[in-house]
Amino acid sequence: MTPSAPNALPVVDLVLHNGRISTFADPSQGPDEVEAIALAGGRVVAIGGDADIEPYRALAARVVDLGGRRAIPGLNDSHIHAVRAGVSWTRTMHWEDVRSLGEALERTRADAAARGPGEWVSVIGGWHSTQFAERRGPTREELDAVAPDNPVYVQELYDHGVLNSAGLRACGFSEESADPPRGTLVRDEHGRLTGEVRGVGAFAVPTALALRVAREDAEAGVRAMNAEFARHGLTGVVDGGGLLVTPRDYDALYTVWREGSLDVRTRLFLSAWTRGGEVDDFRALTELVQPGSGDDMLRIAGAGEIAHLGCHDLEGLDPFELRDDAYRELVEIVRVCVERGWRMIVHAVLDHSLTRVLDAWEEVDRETGGITGAGFAIVHADEASQSNLERIARLGAGVLVQNRMVLKGGDYVDAWGVEATENAPPIGAMRELGIVIGGGTDATRANWFSPWASIWWLVTGATLDGRGRRLARHRLSRFDALAAYTRDAAWFTGEHGHRGRLLPGFDADVCVPTADPLTCSDDELRDIMSDLTIMGGRVTHDAGVLAWTGGGAS
Repeated sequence: MTPSAPNALPVVDLVLHNGRISTFADPSQGPDEVEAIALAGGRVVAIGGDADIEPYRALAARVVDLGGRRAIPGLNDSHIHAVRAGVSWTRTMHWEDVRSLGEALERTRADAAARGPGEWVSVIGGWHSTQFAERRGPTREELDAVAPDNPVYVQELYDHGVLNSAGLRACGFSEESADPPRGTLVRDEHGRLTGEVRGVGAFAVPTALALRVAREDAEAGVRAMNAEFARHGLTGVVDGGGLLVTPRDYDALYTVWREGSLDVRTRLFLSAWTRGGEVDDFRALTELVQPGSGDDMLRIAGAGEIAHLGCHDLEGLDPFELRDDAYRELVEIVRVCVERGWRMIVHAVLDHSLTRVLDAWEEVDRETGGITGAGFAIVHADEASQSNLERIARLGAGVLVQNRMVLKGGDYVDAWGVEATENAPPIGAMRELGIVIGGGTDATRANWFSPWASIWWLVTGATLDGRGRRLARHRLSRFDALAAYTRDAAWFTGEHGHRGRLLPGFDADVCVPTADPLTCSDDELRDIMSDLTIMGGRVTHDAGVLAWTGGGAS
């Protein structure tokens, strides 16, 4: 792209040159790969060959020599539970990168020593025993050995948790305890508690105790989480609300935003929080808040993923049926959102629950015409049938896809069978119908938060245990997988006109990955990090391996 006349050039903040920069442009918009890019005022101001951008280099505050490296738009996780994770980020361990039980126990020992006797030590989701060489998690006795003076709680995704002896006492669990509602205290053949707990009712007690945080610790957690996300190349996340998330849980995020220290663009879908009062929740919410409220850093994107707690087909609730009363209330919630201009995303894993959600959408669309083309989306759609995908396509809706199967391939095979798992989710059928797909993780409890593991799964269909590999038809090319995390992810928040591409006028969000994701090996793809992350023209992560001139990296 030829720049403007030299006397019209702006003073730019940053120029990246001598690289291979993927713009993700449509053919009519410009080249899909350029050598250099100029950033100013938080936006891309010019792209082109090194010679084209040379006039901007003389005016740039800082210049980065990419040395032939690949650069891409900053990654945007289109479905994650970052709000819930951020407030407790510094209170918990993160085992995403742990590959053995021994290492996990050593981290537990070190965390207990750092926190001191009596303090809770926990890791709540975000890992699975298939990632360990031993293919199992820790026992009560092993946790007692490494942290005898601390209550410890280790939860494997949403499958089960393990407490050590001090943790059982802190929760008030003993051999005489009855199982909590919607939960189980696992016992051995002698009736002794093994330390294992199952079910959301049992998880709630240790989670509430372990994640008690002071306000300043919650704010520090948001900052620490964003720094880790930037280290992986993320410049944006779309939070899906979720179970037990209340309006007060956003306080720390908003404080960090107000003080100007939010380093990852955050978009919020707000869920119902009152069981039995979901309609009133959304009536109050949509009366008080205008759709799209916020700014380029923090903005309310819409309603969901939990529109109604009675239509949330949680894994493990089998059989699941959406009751007629819950369906009627869902229709009213959809109607309220359409009347007040809110876009909506709704969780649906199972095809029969997806059917009911689409029934509600179509009922309201027949009344108002307000859903078709309004950017509504289904979250997961793992079991979606061809007929329901066709309904999604007719509504102009999208699908948010996550890589939870990376950790649970064998579990899906055992529950659904080989054939169903190989076709889950049916990405190939979605693409044939022109449905927009957003890439995400559903982290931090249900999955790893690494965007690159998700991209690897979109490309390879592989799982950690080798079971349930997705058929080739339902895999994406590397370019399309990256697009699901950049260009297409922006569609779900209505920002595809200025985010997710490296074109003049678009947001200056850039990632320089540690390996070229378009050409590296599959193993390298899964383990990529970011050497340089730029959000809005501002450096949010710098590994120190690229050459800077001018003002230097900040």
